[in-house]
Amino acid sequence: CLQGIHCKSKPSNDIFNSFCHDAPASLSSMVLKSMKISTVMKCVQGSPCSLHLNIKGTLSLDENIRGLEICSLSLDTQQSQCTNVRFARKKSKMLNGKKVQVQFNCIEVNVAQHIYVTMKTVPNYCEVKLSQEYYVEAGMFDYNVDRTRKIISVNVSNFLRDQDYYVRLCHKWFTCEDVGAFAVIKGKESLKSVSLKYSQLLPCLCIEGWLAVPDARRIQLCPFENGKYYTKVLWDNIVYNPATQTLAWEPACPVLVTVNLCRLMKPNDHCEDIQNSSKNSTEKVKYSRVDTHPRLCMK
Repeated sequence: CLQGIHCKSKPSNDIFNSFCHDAPASLSSMVLKSMKISTVMKCVQGSPCSLHLNIKGTLSLDENIRGLEICSLSLDTQQSQCTNVRFARKKSKMLNGKKVQVQFNCIEVNVAQHIYVTMKTVPNYCEVKLSQEYYVEAGMFDYNVDRTRKIISVNVSNFLRDQDYYVRLCHKWFTCEDVGAFAVIKGKESLKSVSLKYSQLLPCLCIEGWLAVPDARRIQLCPFENGKYYTKVLWDNIVYNPATQTLAWEPACPVLVTVNLCRLMKPNDHCEDIQNSSKNSTEKVKYSRVDTHPRLCMK
């Protein structure tokens, strides 16, 4: 516990706290809020590293609350673990209404494990409870873009040292389509970074990583989707076929755009829209039997 509150924690199998009862009228249902879940890596020299849940919660102290109970249920195995965190009664009464942060990180988990976490008061009041599902992932990305050499350097952290890790670049449509060979970061290597070549910085270009274990969940980071690095590159695929008199644009990425035909006007080269030619699409846009006017354009 933070803010100078003395806490004691211990494993809990108190069946009575699994049943809730009505809260006192003076107790707000908002005294418990803001539960956040992440993972932390525990590495002891001479032993394999292990992942643990890191659970943080914020509670407004109240004389009716003696502590918190944090439980995790594995949705894969149905195994549960619970821990009680008890507050020192005298000190908590003095600080009635003050917010205290509770952090707990002793529940060991595995990669790709699906967890259901609950945080409730002791005693267990029915309306005062937080719950959240969490999928345990491994691997966090930091990246740097070298636009001159067309290289993205990727640093990976927060994965088990005795496992290899795969990283690749892909274009995200319905699935993430490969745009090059994946790189392997060996678990026993001290350097946890790779350099990946790219051809174009498109909004759907993503960094994808996954642990080298069966059925590992892939995590993705798509840092270019906000348009920071690309402008005209999306319009490179405009093609006119004189044999079929078709004008088509095929996007390199699934970006929603409005496309229409226009005629370039003199003397200011303003492109005047052609009526009823506007189309909204994230896929290929095609105009059939268009005229061959030299100042016909697509925009």
